[in-house]
Amino acid sequence: MPEISVIVPVYNVENYLKECLDSLVNQSFTDIEIICVDDGATDKSPDILKEYADKDERIKIISQKNQGLGASRNNGLKEACGKYIYFLDSDDYIDLKALEKLHNNAVLNKSEIVLFKFQTFDNNRNIHKRGVEFRIDDEFGDIDYNNFTFSYKNAKRHVLNSAFSACLKLYRKDFIDSIEGFDFPVGLNFEDIPTHVKVMLNASRISFVPEFLYYYRSNPDSILNSTANGFDMFEIISLVENYLKGNGYYDELENEFIFFKIAQILVYMISTKSEDYFNKAKEEFQKTQIRDEKTIKKYALDGYNMVLSSDCYIDYIITYFEKNNQNLVNQNKKLDFENKKLKELNNKLSSSNKSDKLHTTFGFLKNLKK
Repeated sequence: MPEISVIVPVYNVENYLKECLDSLVNQSFTDIEIICVDDGATDKSPDILKEYADKDERIKIISQKNQGLGASRNNGLKEACGKYIYFLDSDDYIDLKALEKLHNNAVLNKSEIVLFKFQTFDNNRNIHKRGVEFRIDDEFGDIDYNNFTFSYKNAKRHVLNSAFSACLKLYRKDFIDSIEGFDFPVGLNFEDIPTHVKVMLNASRISFVPEFLYYYRSNPDSILNSTANGFDMFEIISLVENYLKGNGYYDELENEFIFFKIAQILVYMISTKSEDYFNKAKEEFQKTQIRDEKTIKKYALDGYNMVLSSDCYIDYIITYFEKNNQNLVNQNKKLDFENKKLKELNNKLSSSNKSDKLHTTFGFLKNLKK
């Protein structure tokens, strides 16, 4: 039995797949199986999988007709034999010591899931830190994370308003098997959001590795960059709300859920360029009562109010860009003011330095005369 089962859904990623697989077969932690789920790929991805499987017996290939990411992960999970489960997207890659560090942390902490950080990179190999991530260390500080666990009650923000990706967790298999309805939703984008919520709420021992071990490709052709997929978010939000209410979490997490709902809907408001999306968003916002505005970040509260006060999508767009232009003007004014103050300070410092130099020079001349 392998210690870790790594599940990799694969669909038309011939340009990136080798980099992904290289990061797995060369892991410092070797007690793994690599389950590659060929989701009906029509490019050279199946050939690449076979090439690697012929060289490394740890690689298993499952072939299926195209069903999407959720079904691929579910089918891979059915074949997994490891004590721990890890999901990796086939156009991304991980640090060569990632599984070793995650496994060590999980064993030392007896944790059910291990969270960690990630970086994004583009096809020009430019790497930068992503804004939305597990910033657990910001909350708990500089401690020994190999001897520390927590539950969602200690970090409620990370249940609904943090990173959601299935690829940013190492799962203990018996734990996720114990969660009723853990399976990823099939046929929907953003399928890892409901499963993220479920594991965070059900885990009594969550641990954290405060390192950037995952490299997420900022790919313009990614399924998540397709504007048509924004509509799936409404159904995802509904799934999350039903789970919270059906399992007794809603009252405790209502403020966090309202922020989650507003923020996620607003993400695709501009990119969808759709009157239907706007109307659906307005309908949802009209049913959404904000009980405590302090729990909603300003950008989300502003967007929520703009949608409700707009008669149509065009009205919203005009208001949105007018407000953002005004924000830019205000930011520029603030920068101009700060630059002016900096110049005044520099002039003062410069004058002070000149005065000091003069005093020093006069003192030197007096000493020479003596």
